[in-house]
Amino acid sequence: MPPADSEPVAVARTRRPRTAQEYALVLAAVGIECELDQIADEYVVAVEAGGAERAAREIALYEEENRGWRPPEEMPLALSESWGAVLAWVMLLLATQTLSVSRAFGRDWWSQGDVDAGLVQQGELWRTITALGLHVDALHLLGNVLFGCLFVALVVEMLGTGLGLFAVIASGGLANLANSWINEPSFRAVGASTAVFAALGLLGGHRWQQRKLVRRLRRSSWIPMVATAVLLGYLGSGSGRELGATRVDITGHVLGFAVGALVGGLLARYAPRTLADQRWQPGFVGAAFALWIGAWYLALA
Repeated sequence: MPPADSEPVAVARTRRPRTAQEYALVLAAVGIECELDQIADEYVVAVEAGGAERAAREIALYEEENRGWRPPEEMPLALSESWGAVLAWVMLLLATQTLSVSRAFGRDWWSQGDVDAGLVQQGELWRTITALGLHVDALHLLGNVLFGCLFVALVVEMLGTGLGLFAVIASGGLANLANSWINEPSFRAVGASTAVFAALGLLGGHRWQQRKLVRRLRRSSWIPMVATAVLLGYLGSGSGRELGATRVDITGHVLGFAVGALVGGLLARYAPRTLADQRWQPGFVGAAFALWIGAWYLALA
């Protein structure tokens, strides 16, 4: 008959399976074997009696170090609602392209809305947003619609519908602004690819910063940034065009990714709970549409 102290001792109980799995991983990382069982509606982490005190101490230390920060698995998700942001993305691009091709309101949308570096440097900052909705041809438009749907949906999963959509558009505009200032005044460009790669950067930057805030993920925190940077290198040299030219605006893609990564990291580091609060999301939806429509109002006025 085995000694009494060989019976497993429960060191943690929770109703959340992911939390129980985290506790088990924490114990495994420090060499403590444990059992993970479900009893009724609770998940129980148990260890041998001789290691119970140490196991409880490790779990308490884990909780203390991560207090105030939600682990990545518990960040607010909006994947089930991402269709709204995806629909908004498609609607904005298709509507703008249709209106620009038909020269709606008797205006030349291209000359009044493209990134003209010289005019942006003179103060026409709305062009950094309006240029996101202009495309050279159907293939150019289709690529940005499809890749944009994918990356926007993933960003929305992290940040929520409103904040995610606003962050993508605003980051794309900031990247266009930077691109205008580092190029010659004669530089001109159109296309949503800058915002698409900003969305990719948002993904990498946000996840990188999140992983740094969780003790057991710090050593691998660089993985999201490397993964998204590799994707940038693969996709960034093959989509998007400068106005009146056939070459790819690689600088715009890189700047979009860099700005997105910076914004994503800042949001994860300094506003993980405030801005992710669902009560903010409708306001950010309005802000995203106001930014887009307001820019075009200024361009066509």
